[in-house]
Amino acid sequence: MSINEQALGKIVHDLQTKLQEATRMVASVQAQIQTRDREKRLSELTNKELSALAPDTITYKSVGKMFIQEPLTDLTKELSERASEMEKDMAALDKKRVYWERNKTEAQGNLQELIRQIQQAQGA
Repeated sequence: MSINEQALGKIVHDLQTKLQEATRMVASVQAQIQTRDREKRLSELTNKELSALAPDTITYKSVGKMFIQEPLTDLTKELSERASEMEKDMAALDKKRVYWERNKTEAQGNLQELIRQIQQAQGA
């Protein structure tokens, strides 16, 4: 194997590694986005159900294995803040997803171009 072929082999290996990493990161970020979306919807749904209660209703908050009495207004405020926080997290994660998808597309294109050039060089 010549030095040129060794260098090409290393470049192909590096591009494949970069592609695998980008693919893995895209899947990871998408899973995180789905988790945040689920948490946001749960907070919104719980808040909607709490808004139907009378203002003087005694409410409890789950803390580990126990429940602590907490005013209804505090619970609704906390749930609204949590939904907003999840929305911000989702926006940041979406930017990461776009970044990793761009890296993935770039690595795929570079790998395909390199393979095409290698095939052309072998055919010539």
